[in-house]
Amino acid sequence: MASNRLLLAVPLIILFAGAALLVLNFTQTGEWFQRSIELRGGTLVSIKTDSQPDLAMIEEELSERFGKVIVRELRSFSGYGFTVQADAGTDVEELEAALDGLGVDTSDMSIETVGSSLGESFWQQAQLSIIVAFILMGIIVFIIFRTLIPSAAVILAAFSDIIVTLALMQVFSIEISLASFAALLMLIGYSIDTDILLTTRILRNTEGSLSERMRGAFKTGMTMTLTTLSVLAAVVITTTSPVLFSIASVLFLGLAVDIINTWLMNATIIRWYAEKRGL
Repeated sequence: MASNRLLLAVPLIILFAGAALLVLNFTQTGEWFQRSIELRGGTLVSIKTDSQPDLAMIEEELSERFGKVIVRELRSFSGYGFTVQADAGTDVEELEAALDGLGVDTSDMSIETVGSSLGESFWQQAQLSIIVAFILMGIIVFIIFRTLIPSAAVILAAFSDIIVTLALMQVFSIEISLASFAALLMLIGYSIDTDILLTTRILRNTEGSLSERMRGAFKTGMTMTLTTLSVLAAVVITTTSPVLFSIASVLFLGLAVDIINTWLMNATIIRWYAEKRGL
């Protein structure tokens, strides 16, 4: 019993730490997460160059002139590049002139501008979509298992996956964007796959002992997760697309977190429930 409590404590501590990190981010910035241009409005300038510029210097100089500006490296096999994120209302021509003054070649430059009201509309819709998806997932889980504890264990694991992944996104400076929201929606589906596999193997399969059923579920579930992680790792390493990188990196973090939540949190609860029921 003590060992079971210890196993359950690990994912719970991680969940509380993730929630605390989000609260800390909110108290410091007024936002739970870092939002991309498309979800808060603003101007995004993408520039490709022949040589690697001094991004820290560029960010410092532009921030002094245009307010808070974020400069990030742009991944590419064809050369160097970076993006400049500025608030809505920034004069693009003045920004381009400032970059020229810093010695940046702006001949290969693209500009994306999203109004603050449109960005806020996207943000509201994105939040609604993930809330509705989570609620529908919970309803389906309760319909399938029709018992409180196993269903609650699956939902708790999925909830922890989302919260901890969002916290890790802040640690690794991955912004909430439409692409990362799509990844979070996919993560809800991925996360409950192994949880449902585990719960079904333990509660509905009476062949073999409880330990044997858990080992079988673990082998199958880890094979599914590790093969997916290997594919996502390949995408993260090789892709030059910001959209693919955002989706793959968020899913990679989420599935890594799901290993802990499924096999330390959910497995411990389901094992305790099965032992109490004599299954």
